[in-house]
Formats: sequence, structure tokens, C-alpha cells
Amino acid sequence: GEQEAILRALDWLKEKRAADFGWGNDTHVVILAKELSGGRDPNDSADAHMQVIQELEDTLSVKEMEIEILAMLDRHHTLPKPLNLDKLARYVLALGSLCKDPKHFHGHDLVATLQHHEPAQDIEFALTTLSACSSAAHVRKRQIRRLLDIASGVTDQSVDAIAMVILALRCIVTDHRHRHLQHFVRRPARGLASLQDQRGSFGSLRSTALAMQALQDLEYDPAGHWNRTAASRYILSRQRGDGGWSEEPLQDGQEPDIGVGLTADIILALGWKGLGAVRALQCDHVIRESSDPAGKSTNPFAISKSTIETFDIPFAWGAENGEPKLAVPFGLSSSAEEQDARNISYTYTLWVGSNVTEAFSLSLISPKNTSFFKAMTQAAEMDPRFIFEAREWPNGHYVNTLYGKKEEPRGYHYWLLYRLPELPDPNNTPGNQLIAPVGVDELMVEDGEHYLYWYKKL
Repeated sequence: GEQEAILRALDWLKEKRAADFGWGNDTHVVILAKELSGGRDPNDSADAHMQVIQELEDTLSVKEMEIEILAMLDRHHTLPKPLNLDKLARYVLALGSLCKDPKHFHGHDLVATLQHHEPAQDIEFALTTLSACSSAAHVRKRQIRRLLDIASGVTDQSVDAIAMVILALRCIVTDHRHRHLQHFVRRPARGLASLQDQRGSFGSLRSTALAMQALQDLEYDPAGHWNRTAASRYILSRQRGDGGWSEEPLQDGQEPDIGVGLTADIILALGWKGLGAVRALQCDHVIRESSDPAGKSTNPFAISKSTIETFDIPFAWGAENGEPKLAVPFGLSSSAEEQDARNISYTYTLWVGSNVTEAFSLSLISPKNTSFFKAMTQAAEMDPRFIFEAREWPNGHYVNTLYGKKEEPRGYHYWLLYRLPELPDPNNTPGNQLIAPVGVDELMVEDGEHYLYWYKKL
């Protein structure tokens, strides 16, 4: 089975270790695979002496990697040689798997260095973002936006690029501030799942291993179904007698036992702990941004208990000095915790004109499972600019007028509804992939989401 294959592969990798205790260009990925696979249980070896030797050898391998990193940084500063960001990102992940803090690496902040450069290639960008996120670094909104753009155009991406984007997005949504982006993982995951062939493979062995890591443990999605058993079987059937793997056919001049990096990648896939597992490791130096200080609410619109008890009537706060309005729903409970659990906060914005000549927003709070149509009604009661007209059809409401502006099919002027991961920015208008997939009655407002109705020319 898989566990046996992993142990054989680890034995083979041990044989391949060089005199400097590294594995050439693949030292970092071997260390990562060894750490995340759990390798052998220390109690397996009856010989304590052998155990000490093995631990010493592992320490020397880590030192070898640290020397490689310092040499790379030195070349970058003295020559100056451009940084290999792909490699640096993988070093950061390997250090993370060892619970070594890449932000304090012999006087260097590797994560800051990584975030200072933005790769042009999508796959490299996704890897560097995954790496920074796995180190619990703050991922900028611009970077998230670029990931979402790549994720929405998955049709023209390679398996490796889609897989890396999924891994990066899955890491980002573990942070409570980005949890509302979870549904953006679904599209690339479906795209990737559809690329699995009948043999179970996703192309090359390396691509299959990466796809397995990206799709690992995703919640079941009938539209994005993939067969892990078939992928695993395909990989296991290609393991060599010596325990390693190599892509076939071999190129001229290649040694028949090449494939150190590939073998390490496959261990990550078979061991159920892939590149996505680094963030979840419990390391002392990492203070996860998602762990809130006790009692501190993550809801910016949470209202303290004392405030709630003062009001017996439903109320709304008006906009003061351009601050957004805040609508509080009916039937307030007397407990802030209960209210937090039942209510969600989001924003609703109107834009007029293709080049956005007018824009205004409301911050709203509604009970869970509120349709966007209900939210629109709530907004219209708060602010007359949000008053709308809609026609009722058998399948729901069709909104044709907002802010007094009626759709003009002849001039191709329509109201388009967008569901966005962040507040809409007129200087960075959303693409069509962010148009709401369903009508106003089926669209349920979600916590932390941003909704935009835009009157524009098609």
C-alpha cells in the first residue's frame, strides 16, 4: 500500500544522499517530504546508537540546506544575481516543516524577501504566495486578487499552475479574515478534477502528485469529483524496484536512478500531507493570525450587550460625515454572542456609468439565510438612493430600475450584479467572472462579502 511505498522511497532517498548530506538541488524537497511524511517512528529502531546517528545525519542535511540558502542570498547581494524565487519559496516551506522561523533566518527575513519580488509566471506567483501564507505572513489584497484572476481563467492553465493556485487559495482561506473566499476554490478545483484521465493520472507523475496534494481532503463536490484511489494506484504502479520514481521515457544521458525531487514530491502526495500541510503545523514561533485574542470579536459590526439592551425598537444609524450606514436587523437578541452567530455583515454598493461617475455604499447586517432581494429591500428602507423596481417572473424578481435609472436595452445599458471578495474599487473594476451566478432571490448574502449593482453599457 501507500505507507509501504513511502518507506521504500525514504530508504532509497537515504541511499541517494551525497557526501555533504544534501541531495544536490533537491535537498529542500527531500527534507520537506521526510518531515511531513513522519518517516519512521523513532521507536521502530531498537538500536539507540543507530537512532543517534540518524538524527545527526538529518541535522547535517538541514545545515547543508541552510548553507545553500545563505549562499544564494550572498550571490544575490554581491553579484547581484536575481533571486530564484521558486527555490526561495521552497526553502521557506522546508524551514516551515522543520518549525524553523523563516522570518528570522540568520539575520534574514526570507518571507519579506519573497514578498518584495512578484514573479511574472502564474505558477511561481502561486507558489510564493503559498509559501508566505504558510509562514503566517500577511498576504496582500492585490496578491489575493491576482490569485482569484488566475483561478477564474483556469481553462488555459497547466495542471501544475491550477494545483498551485488551489494550494495557495486553500491556505489563504484558513485565515478568518478571508474565510468568505472559500467558494472561489471551487472553480479551479473542478477544473483540475476534470483533467484526470482514465488511468487516474493528471499527465506527468509530478503533475499527478501536485494535483493530489491540491485536491486532498476538499469537501465533496459532485461537480468536481476526482478519483484519489485511481491516482494513487497509477503512481504506485510506476514505482521502481529500488523504491524511487522517474518520469519515463528517460532522456539521453540520464541515469536510470534519477528522480530524487520527483520521489520526494510523490511522498508528499501519498502521505496525505502535502505542501498545504505546512501552515497547519503547530510550531511555537508561529502566531497564527486566525487565532483571535480571547473575547475579541472578529465581527467589526458586533454590538456590545449594553448597547443592545438600551434599544427596544429596531433602529438604523445614518451616515455621518461620509461614514457608511449600518443597519441593524429586527428582533435583536439580548446576547451579543447569540446575535453574532445569527447575523452576518456585508456591503452593498451602487455604481452608475461604465466609467463609474457615481458610487455609494451601505454596510448592512442581516440574519443568516437572507436573500439578496431581501437585502435590497432593507437597503431601500435605509437610503432612498437604493429604492428599486423589479418585475416578478415565475422564477423570481428581475430588477430593472435602481436609483431612478431604468435599464435601456436599446442602448445596451443594464444593471449587473457582482459578488466580490472585497469592497469594489472604481479604479480596479471587477471582471465578468465575478458577476453573481444566480438571481436576486437565489443569491444568499454571506458574511464579509461585498455586493455591487453596476449600471453599465454592455
